[in-house]
Amino acid sequence: MKRAGIALAIVVVLALTACGTTSAGPVNAVGSAATAMPATDLAGWRRVLSDDFTGTELSNRWLAYDGQPSGDPAGWFDPAHVRVSDGVLTIRGAYQKARRKWVTGGVSTRNSLKQTYGKYEVRFRADRGKGISYALLLWPVDDSWPPEIDFAEDNGDRRDRLHATLHAIGGSQIERSVTGDFTDWHVVGVEWTPGRLAYTVDGRVWATLLDERVPDQPMALALQTQAWYCGHTWQRCPDSSTPAQVNLQVDWVVAYARRSA
Repeated sequence: MKRAGIALAIVVVLALTACGTTSAGPVNAVGSAATAMPATDLAGWRRVLSDDFTGTELSNRWLAYDGQPSGDPAGWFDPAHVRVSDGVLTIRGAYQKARRKWVTGGVSTRNSLKQTYGKYEVRFRADRGKGISYALLLWPVDDSWPPEIDFAEDNGDRRDRLHATLHAIGGSQIERSVTGDFTDWHVVGVEWTPGRLAYTVDGRVWATLLDERVPDQPMALALQTQAWYCGHTWQRCPDSSTPAQVNLQVDWVVAYARRSA
């Protein structure tokens, strides 16, 4: 069942500076147990979106992707690969013979929630499957990439490391990472405030970025999987070991806006 597991304990909590790439200590647990979706506002934060994916259809809060991912000729997004059932959003990756591509999916709040600064939490897990990467991110509403805030992503390898990456205006990238088993359920998130990003796993800050390049423009939340082309410098590509179907599953999503002083 999706709510099985053991409470997470983070061995190392890091406050990180803006230069270089730093890895946090391991996440030593098999998942976050019975973590219910937050139902109220938080100190300093006002809840503006929540979805625990009841029912059988994606709500109108979300826009499903359709078409060719930018910069990725090997991938394709199809709304049919996004499904809601049994209280879970499933984004499926599978090879489609008609397209001769691995087809995945994604959803965005660009039609319902667009804000500058905020706090976001997502309870998720991902199947193992080489070459099918996932990303939970904030994307500029006007599509003026960069910036981009990836608060939980991987490169489609072993699901044993979670990356958080700021793609800053000007092209620089500032990356942090933490090890753990992300085939199990965890709550990941980001607190985005002026000049600061705090990345969280199961309610604990595991990395903090203080940098003037932190975005200050409206962004939307996006959840997606993607298959990349072989020869990419970071993302893996599918091979004979990749299962016929690779799922990203999301139990719930909550977003908050900062309260006025």
